[in-house]
Amino acid sequence: MPQHITQITVRSLPPLPQDGVSVLPDWTQPAVRKPVVQPWAENSRRFAVGVIDDSATTGWFGPVSESVAMIVGDEVAPAMIGLEVPAWRAFTDIRPLGRHRSGPHARLAVSAVELALWDLRSRTANATVENLLGGRVRTTVPAYATALGIDIDHPLAPDIASWLAGAGFWGQKWALPGHDRGEPPQVDARRLERLREAVGDEARLCVDACGRWTADYGREMLPVLAAHHVTWVEEPGAVSHGDLAGFGLVHACGEHDYDPAEQVRTLTRGGVQVWQPDPTWNGGLSQCLRMVDLATTLGIPCFPHGSGLSAALHLAGVTPAGAVPAVEYHLTLEPLRQAVHTVPLVPESGGFVLIDQLGLSARYRFDENSGGAGYAA
Repeated sequence: MPQHITQITVRSLPPLPQDGVSVLPDWTQPAVRKPVVQPWAENSRRFAVGVIDDSATTGWFGPVSESVAMIVGDEVAPAMIGLEVPAWRAFTDIRPLGRHRSGPHARLAVSAVELALWDLRSRTANATVENLLGGRVRTTVPAYATALGIDIDHPLAPDIASWLAGAGFWGQKWALPGHDRGEPPQVDARRLERLREAVGDEARLCVDACGRWTADYGREMLPVLAAHHVTWVEEPGAVSHGDLAGFGLVHACGEHDYDPAEQVRTLTRGGVQVWQPDPTWNGGLSQCLRMVDLATTLGIPCFPHGSGLSAALHLAGVTPAGAVPAVEYHLTLEPLRQAVHTVPLVPESGGFVLIDQLGLSARYRFDENSGGAGYAA
């Protein structure tokens, strides 16, 4: 007899802590910016979404912000209660009820319920998420290190870059802050030169423009990026595909393409060579799998964005290495995200060994001083 969703609930999680299990050596700490976390609502008031079936088993996913939790209760729960739990392909097209059914917060709410469902399915079926998706195709997944929480101007930054290059990570990604600080591009050029000298010619060095470069700033940076063999330029702002291609540079994006139609347009319009889906933002695990399949057909490798590490690892585990070469690991932020779990995910030798465990992730550390809010039919 198929199980059905009978209730969707929300429970409070503790605020994001100020420390976690860091993979960085102690000597790097003077270069780690404090605080490393922006004072966003999703960092101070955090919640987990629970999906309950008719056997009273609950699957969980979190953290989400209070605004996303409210959308779950008001608009997503009514659309999902009563649906069959095992029919995971039916959940790729779920839309919230109401007038505003698309956009970032709506997709985050759908993603949270979809991922909680995977946790529920795994536990009730006594099978791993990978087995429910057809089986694991590899046992290890490399990670690339995101160094956005490290002061690139600190004297230790080149040493940290060198350490990352030797620690087994697939590559490393840095932000160049010159544009935001109103500095001329030559200042960022010197920063990039210091990093390249530290890591050598063979290490993969990526740059994240965070979507803020102007066209003029980017054009001045392009020859510098090409000269230092940057592996990809992520979210280059107003810099066009054509300008990047003119210097042989790879365009990476995808985490902010929330709705399915946006994702298809980005992948098929040309000009994108690296796709960065996020199962916690872009509609859940099954939707991201569909987009990875499309990207693979188009010859575009996928590097899942780091907001949902556990979901990204499940995505990679059922996908060949050529399709998903590595997942993102944020060196300073991910240890704080993982503190919400009873067993945090910590990379070893620059990657992760996939283990057989029930559920989407380890259990959560709930805020025991607050109860939950339930939404039922």
